[in-house]
Amino acid sequence: MHSTCSDGTDSPAELAARVVAAGLSAAALTDHDTTSGHREFADVLAAHDVEFVPGVEISCKHLPSGSSTHVLCYFVDDDVPTPIQALLTELRGDRATRNAALVDKLHDLGYVRVSTAQIEELAKKPLGDAGRPHFAMAVLEHYGRDNTDDLGDAPNHFLDTNDVFARLMGNDKPAYVPKAHLSIADAATAAQASGAVAVVAHPIISFCKADDRTWTLDAQRAHLTEIFEGLKADGVVGVETYYSRHTPEQVTMLEDLCDRFDFVATGGSDFHGTNKADLAVGIGVIEKRGTAEQLRVPDAVIAQLNERRN
Repeated sequence: MHSTCSDGTDSPAELAARVVAAGLSAAALTDHDTTSGHREFADVLAAHDVEFVPGVEISCKHLPSGSSTHVLCYFVDDDVPTPIQALLTELRGDRATRNAALVDKLHDLGYVRVSTAQIEELAKKPLGDAGRPHFAMAVLEHYGRDNTDDLGDAPNHFLDTNDVFARLMGNDKPAYVPKAHLSIADAATAAQASGAVAVVAHPIISFCKADDRTWTLDAQRAHLTEIFEGLKADGVVGVETYYSRHTPEQVTMLEDLCDRFDFVATGGSDFHGTNKADLAVGIGVIEKRGTAEQLRVPDAVIAQLNERRN
């Protein structure tokens, strides 16, 4: 789950209140590159006897395939200096540099009405701490579906923020600015040295959406089998199996692969508030509430992850 400390729309306290209302026994806050919301989130959970798992999400590069991959690190201590906290400090510095370059890139392409002040207002934080969704929101405010400005070769209007990413800001699109190339092994090593564990997030999205192919389940299994062999060597201990957008068949397939590679099968909603309005805390996709496809994460996951620490 993500709060306003990264690219969510709920404060840590508001997000924790959703956890309590959903009746969850435990919850992790995994903002991008920061643990600044942990204390506020944990205080609310503690008042209701809900277990808090301190986490963070880090964007990495899967070096063999070149795929952008998110790594979830759990049990991240934010009270003492650790290797992973030093790494997060570096990543936040890179984010600030990248965000300034992204503003320049948008202006160079003709999106001159997008301003630093607007992005900071949308993000409710300084430009250096804003997330790319805030940039997409800023673009959409000025260049929505009714815009008729001539921007040359650049798209001159967008339907929604997803469309902004798909045609303008996504990987290899005109306004894409790459992040620092942190490897999965780098993240896993820093996690392990800090008493934490590394888990690969939403593997279907990360590894089986890289092109326009229609991936059959068998093709996904074969591809992920090869990927997971490398992840094991990188120091990863788990794979996000119970995920909001995974089908029951994909969940079963990932459970099998986790058994094969001795990974912990973890899960989460990836809740971002209104930035992913179709998701709910503890439910996953809202339309799947009460069905066999509703998100369900076994209670045993936390104990299994704890066993892999150090």
